[in-house]
Formats: sequence, C-alpha cells, structure tokens
Amino acid sequence: MRASKLIICILFLGASPLLKSQKGFEFGPSFQLQNTWLLNKTDNDQGGSLDFQGTYNISYGVQMGYGFHARHGIRVGAFVSQQGQNYITSEEFLRLPSAKYYTKTEYLQIPVLYRYNGRLDIANSSFLLTAGPQFGFLQSARSKVLFADSLMNLVEVSPELNSMNAFQSMDVSAHLGLGILARFSPKFHMNATLNINYSLQGIEKENFDLILRKGTRNAIVGVNIGFYILLGGPEMAITGPPKMK
Repeated sequence: MRASKLIICILFLGASPLLKSQKGFEFGPSFQLQNTWLLNKTDNDQGGSLDFQGTYNISYGVQMGYGFHARHGIRVGAFVSQQGQNYITSEEFLRLPSAKYYTKTEYLQIPVLYRYNGRLDIANSSFLLTAGPQFGFLQSARSKVLFADSLMNLVEVSPELNSMNAFQSMDVSAHLGLGILARFSPKFHMNATLNINYSLQGIEKENFDLILRKGTRNAIVGVNIGFYILLGGPEMAITGPPKMK
C-alpha cells in the first residue's frame, strides 16, 4: 500500500508544474461497468468441472490529464477496481446438482495513458483513443465455495477465505480505450469509451506444489464514462461546425 501511495504522489506532483505553466489541464470523476476475468489455461482445460462464468464488477475514481496539443495529451488516474472470477461445476461432476466458486479481488489501478482525439475546433464531438500501461496494486483477495442442495439452495461449504497470499502485490497491464469525446461547454466535456485491459505477466505467486500450473492473467472489458472540467486549452466549437452559405 505504501508503494501505491508513493506512485500516486509522484504522478500528481510531477504533473503540478504543468498546471501552472501550461494550458489544457482536465480533471474529473470516472466510472466503469466491467466484465472481469482471471484467465488461466490450466483452469480452462478442466472443462465442465470448472466452468468460467460471466463476472461483472465496477471501477470508479478520478483522472487528470494535460493536452499538450489540440489532439494529443496524457492522462493519469487513480481507480478502485473490483475484479475477479466466478466459476461453476456441472452436476455431472458432483453428487449434488452444482457447485459455485468465486475469487474476488480489488486493485488500486493507476493508468498512465497517451490520449489522442479528433478535431474539436469545428465540432463538439470527436473520436477518442487512449493507450498505455496501467499499474495495479492489490488491496484484497477473497475466495469461497458454495454448493447447491437438492432444492437448488446454495449452501456454504466454507467461510470466505483471505487469498491475498496467492497473488502478486502488483499487476502491470496494457490498456486500450476507444470511444468518443463530447464537449458541452468551453469548460466541460465527457468521454465514453470501451476499455480493454490485459495483464502483461502472471498475477499469482509461484506455488511449487503446482509446478505445471499455467500463469493467470487479469482481463477486463469495460464501458467507461468520465466527466471532465477543462482548465485552459484552445478555443473549441460549441455550436457545431460553420454552416455553408
């Protein structure tokens, strides 16, 4: 946790000179509905004994950015990201109808992104692209097993377990975002993007009892909505492109 706080301070302090001497600074809250996965080939190869289920979570936080050109800029942020994976075991593998498992993780995500957008001097909306690394700091990890009885009621097999010791404390992932930027006034705009994140390395700690186990990667596909206040920057069209006479 100390390392994550240190990186946040470095990023924000590093950007502070830009706020005083440059134009095009933006700041605001952001929210994401996301489909999260813990991708692992060993788990996937087990077939119906450990089927992956759709897992939906949220991410929320703030972003700040600096536009050093009308179309180019950088963004950094801090997000609480709820992640993990749900599993189910088919009844053919059990005496009971089915079993459910889950692993829930929570990260503090720090994206450091390049931003590119289309022209905003002739219109109020444009194409938006963001790309770059994202640094995730594990805050919590929990796992649990549930069985379904003959009446299909879920029965707890064990209490929720703290599984922090199974995961690396840091995850570095690649980020790609595609969407639109819409400006409502000279000082206020919003973004809507489809974001994809994928771990660049395994996120589990090495377990010498499971030497043949493949590495696990975080994967996220999310729809992100962000609102930003713009401080400075070039004049933008507010009433749309000029009309042809």
